[in-house]
Amino acid sequence: MNIKKTLYNFANWIFTGLTFIGFILIYIGIGARGRFRGGGEPNIYFVLIGIVLILPLIIYLIKSKIMIRKAIDKNTNRVNTLIKNGDKLIIDLDTLVIKSNSYKQDIEVGRGYNTRNEYIDINHNVIVLEIPYKNILIKYKLNINMDTTKLKMHFAIKERTELYIDPNNPTNNYLDLRFLEN
Repeated sequence: MNIKKTLYNFANWIFTGLTFIGFILIYIGIGARGRFRGGGEPNIYFVLIGIVLILPLIIYLIKSKIMIRKAIDKNTNRVNTLIKNGDKLIIDLDTLVIKSNSYKQDIEVGRGYNTRNEYIDINHNVIVLEIPYKNILIKYKLNINMDTTKLKMHFAIKERTELYIDPNNPTNNYLDLRFLEN
């Protein structure tokens, strides 16, 4: 058994438990007003202890938000640098190979006597490209969650797109499919 994973899971349980206790202490400290009970006298000490217990959660959420924003900015800068300085290859969208695995999945919705089955569409489309570039074969694979007919219509309308490749590092590339976002 992996000790590191066990300790990580244990730390997560402690983090979750302390956060829950923090919310309960804030609720009690405010006066724990309930349906059959009038409001009590607020206890500032319970509220402060609850806030201290919730503080790690708030720090974690802020840190996660900042890290996600940095990752998005880093990828945007990478793409803009590739568009500005990279080699541009024109890709004919009519010759693309689209491997599709679309199906309907049966899911159960509701609880108790109100359960029913609904079907949702699952679309797994994989675009596979093999492009020769400076004596190297660049393999590009992209997963797109879109209806296959719709995807083919977008490709028929656009006809061509660009693949930007970093001349120093051919594995750093970007296929311009922004037209699919509309």
